[in-house]
Amino acid sequence: MLSTQPTFEKLDYKFLSQLADNRGEFVQFSLNIPILNGLQTRVGVQRAQVNIQQVELRSEQARLQLRQTIQQSYADALAAQRRFAASSRQVEALSLAFRNAEIRFNNGLLNGTDFNIARNNLTAAESDMIQAKYEFYFRRKVLDFYQGKPLAL
Repeated sequence: MLSTQPTFEKLDYKFLSQLADNRGEFVQFSLNIPILNGLQTRVGVQRAQVNIQQVELRSEQARLQLRQTIQQSYADALAAQRRFAASSRQVEALSLAFRNAEIRFNNGLLNGTDFNIARNNLTAAESDMIQAKYEFYFRRKVLDFYQGKPLAL
């Protein structure tokens, strides 16, 4: 079985002629009038106003937080001062008690254990007083810092 091949006729139709026949023609006009600018300026101004309000609120928040920190520092300094005063009075009282215990111990009226307890109580009170003193000093320096005074030891 033999199949026959199709034959084509050659037409005299040039490529440029084909393009000219199938050419689409159109006209387009574009007009852009920036009267309202798409309301972008108005929205931009509103955003700027909102940003200003946010910055003002953050500033007020920082100011209030600083005030709270200063008030807390003042309360801490006052508490440290009272603790120092109380520990100073305690050292005075325990010094007197230790002197009395020492006299009693030297006269044989107090055993060694009770004498050592009196000495340990005095030593602990002196240690607490020193801690309270330096805490009070530190708290005062914090207040000086918030007042803008130069820090010096």
